[in-house]
Order: sequence, then structure tokens, then C-alpha cells
Amino acid sequence: MPLPRPEASRVVLAGVAYYDHLPPLPAVRNNLAGLAGFFTSRFGWGLPPSHCTVVTDPRHTFDLIDPVRRAAAEATDTLLVYYGGHGHLDEELRYSISLAGSRQNEPWTCMPYTWLRSALTQTRAERRVVILDSCFSGQAHGLMADEADALRAQVATAGAVVISSARHDLPALAPVGEPYTAFTGELLRVLVHGIAGGQAEITVDTAYSQVKAALAEKGRPTPDRTGTDTSGALVIARNPAFRPSAPEAAPRPAPGAHLRALAERRLQRPVGGWSYAGQRTTGVHQAPEATGKRYETVSLIGQGGMGEVKLAFDRFLSRMVAVKMIKPRGDEEPFEQRFFWTEARAVAALNHPNVAAIYDVGEGEAGRFIVMEYVSGAPLSDLAGDGKLSPDEAAEAVHDVLAGLDAAHRAGVIHCDIKPHNLMLTPDGTVKILDFGISHFQGEISLYEEGTVVGTPAYMPPEIYAGAEPTAATDIYQAGVTFYELCTGEKPFTGTTVYEVFARVLEGTVVPPSELTPELPAAYEAVILRALEREPQDRYESAAEMRAAIAAALYGTG
Repeated sequence: MPLPRPEASRVVLAGVAYYDHLPPLPAVRNNLAGLAGFFTSRFGWGLPPSHCTVVTDPRHTFDLIDPVRRAAAEATDTLLVYYGGHGHLDEELRYSISLAGSRQNEPWTCMPYTWLRSALTQTRAERRVVILDSCFSGQAHGLMADEADALRAQVATAGAVVISSARHDLPALAPVGEPYTAFTGELLRVLVHGIAGGQAEITVDTAYSQVKAALAEKGRPTPDRTGTDTSGALVIARNPAFRPSAPEAAPRPAPGAHLRALAERRLQRPVGGWSYAGQRTTGVHQAPEATGKRYETVSLIGQGGMGEVKLAFDRFLSRMVAVKMIKPRGDEEPFEQRFFWTEARAVAALNHPNVAAIYDVGEGEAGRFIVMEYVSGAPLSDLAGDGKLSPDEAAEAVHDVLAGLDAAHRAGVIHCDIKPHNLMLTPDGTVKILDFGISHFQGEISLYEEGTVVGTPAYMPPEIYAGAEPTAATDIYQAGVTFYELCTGEKPFTGTTVYEVFARVLEGTVVPPSELTPELPAAYEAVILRALEREPQDRYESAAEMRAAIAAALYGTG
């Protein structure tokens, strides 16, 4: 059952603190102020002030009855009426509410409770609550009724409840020196501070039980309650002390489980091929080229602007290797040759399972070459079905990449060209970083010629376009672009020309990846967007920090 709807509910809070002929009850004004604050606050019912009427020190019956009748006519959801002050019993033990001018032992100077009860029955409100904090208010439960369920005789509708601060003909209590009366003080404590260990919502019955137990523990008068069968279930407050129990955590995947499953589904393990004994069982044999007698070329793996990569067999160590060849173009074009040695030095400085290793370098008739670890498998760019991986597969892949980048950055090497095409998934489910051909050594003079943009435009961060030196933040940005692309199938910034891409990268407006992939977990999106921050200092401080953020979301650990 929800909380009362503010637009369709009404509250009337009435009380008398100062009398002409009776002892004052100054705590009553605090009662009214405290309750009004709760009912109109966003933590309570959120009532507009016009829907919460406070009647202080009424002198005449119409001062109290008129606001109640008006609220009863307007309320369609919940009507709550509270009275605090002195109560009165006549010779026949009929309960009356004292007014400011009431006199002791003169019941005709008070307002009979039956008049208030009559006003409450004339309402369309589905739920109604009466709270009486006065001496002798317990008599209201049996007033004018011969049946056991006295409340039905009083209000004659379902969804009604009366709570009194005292039982039968007993007095209530206003402790000296306390800001509230005993009953209302405990009620406010429950409403405002909640119930530790309780449910998310506080019902009438729950509040009543808490107040009753607290008063009994202090040896004070205990309240009474009557109502219809459904009235106790009325929700009167949210529980601010509610702390949801942590749901039983779903079992976390073992590290690498997603990538191993992806490799099992998408990669075909080679049958036969080159054996460690050096005997060819499949493949087309080609004569050895300028790589010397040690390496026997098998086939072309790929080629690009700076050279080509061939599959070869290492006769000395009986293993397959990748040979990357840089063809010389003359002294007037030494650009590619400079990067040849950069890659060799960069990867030779690393020894990490997520980085393809360098075994050898040399020079032959066909040009310079690097002998590298042959990584079987497929690049992530080829594995993404419908242009993307599942969010968990993508997260695990980038998690692996960041491990390799962290090792590279610690060695002072910036890759500068992280993208799915340069990331290879092996049959055992490991992602390896390839192609350090345009990497940069921190602290050394840049190999980039002034005005030259080296790299893949859609993956380059804004500062590189502006001519800044590559840093770890460069690779972190590119890891973010890669994560985005693997999750969505699209790059965050695209264009038909380098200049269009450049303009969009500088603008820095990224379509949230969850708009393209609604099932993307919020934690992954947060990682992606932070890595793509326009300013380098706003990104992750290190590859290790970004990796820990992914691990926390993926494995529940840093």
C-alpha cells in the first residue's frame, strides 16, 4: 500500500496549549509544529501547506469543526485529524475535547467527541486516521457503541483507525521539561527517525506497536487503537532507518571466463600445421627470403603503409614466428625506418602475457625485419558480431589490454595506436597487444615530424591533434574508444575526412553508449565516459586505475 497521495489527502492538526481555566500544556504547540513539519516535508507525506491545516488554541467548536469538515469534503485519498490537549469525561463517561475556554467539571464548555466523529463520517476519503493525545481519550474507542467493534459504530466505513494516547479513563502524560507530550514525542520519533531493522515503509500498526513498546519501557501510559480490518495496513511514513539487506550476490565469473568462452565459440583451433620438429604438415611452402637461412617464410599475414608481416618458421627453435619487414625507401624518406627501431626497442623492453613479444631483429637483402611472437587467433575487430561484443566480453578484453598497457607505461612506452584491429584474441582466451610501430618513449625526443599526424584518427585524443606529446592518457583515451566500439559497434567520433573527425573529437560531445546498447551496465558506461574525457587530467590517472574500475564492475574486485 503506497503513502497517501499529497494532492488527494488532507491533514488537520488541532491542539490547545493555553487555557483560561485549565493548566497550560505548552508541549502541545511543539507537537503541532513537529507533526506539521513531517506531513509537509518531502521526507514525510509531501503535502502542500494548504493541505495541512494547523488549528492552535481553538476557543469555539466551529474553530475546530469547520477545518475538519472542509478537509473531509476535499480529501479523496487519506484524511488524518489530530488533537492534542486536555480531555474531559462527563458523569456518563462520555469523552469531550477541551477548548481554550473550557472549565473543569463543566462538560458543556467542551466539544463532544461525537461532533468530531460526525464530521469524519462525511468524507469521500478512502482512508481516515484519528489521533487523540489527551487524557481519557481511550473512551473514544467505545463511545456510543454497544458492539465489540466500537469503531464501526463511530465511523461506519472501512479503512478507518483511531489511536488514543491513553486507555479507558486514564490520563495522558506531558512530562515536565520535555519538548513534546509523552505519546506524540514517541510518535514523532518513529515518523522522523524511523525504525532500525524495520521494513521500508511504516504502517499504522507498526508505528503503534513501536510507540506502545517505547512508552511501556519508560513506565508511561500506553496507547490504545481500534480500527477496521484493513486500517492497520495503512502506510503513514517511509522508514528513514531502513537499510536493505544486500541481495545474495550472483556468482562472479572467473577472470578470463568470458574471453575463453568467446574464443571457444569463434576461433577454430588449427589442425596439423607446423610441428615443433620442424616438419610441415600443411601450408604452402615458399623459398626463404632475405630473412636469412634461419627463418623460412610460409605466407603473407598482412601489410600496411610501413611494411608487411609474414608468417615464418624458425628453424633453429622449431616454432612459428611473425616477421615484420620494413622496406627501405631511400635516405630522403627515413620516416618508416625510424619507427622500425622504435618498435623493436619498445617491445624488447616488455615481457608481458598481454603484449606480443619480440624475438629478434635483423637486416637482409629485402630490408630490415623484426621477428615477433606469432599470435594465432583473430583481431577483436573481426570477432565482434553485429559490430560489437557483449558488454562483459568487451570489458574483459579491455581489462586484458590495460594490463599490457600498464606494463608498457611502467617501461616508459606509449603505444599510441590502441584499437580493435591491433588487439588479438588467442585460442586460449588471452588478448595480446600488437603493433608498437608508432609507439613513443616518454622523456625522449618525439619521432613525429612537426605537422605530421601519426595514428588512426578516430582513436586519437584531442591533445594529439593539437600537437601535444603522447602520454599514458593517450592510450587510456584509445582504450576508452575501443571499449565504446566493442560495446556499441560504433566509434564515438566519426567523419568522412580526418578534418571532420578532428572537429568532432575537439567538440567532445559523446553519445552515451547506453543509448546504443541499452543493456550496457551503468558501471561500464561510467568507465568509458571517464576514459573519453576531453581533458587528459580528467581521465584515469593510469591504466592500472582504469583496469581496477573495470575489475570492480566485472569481478567485484580491484
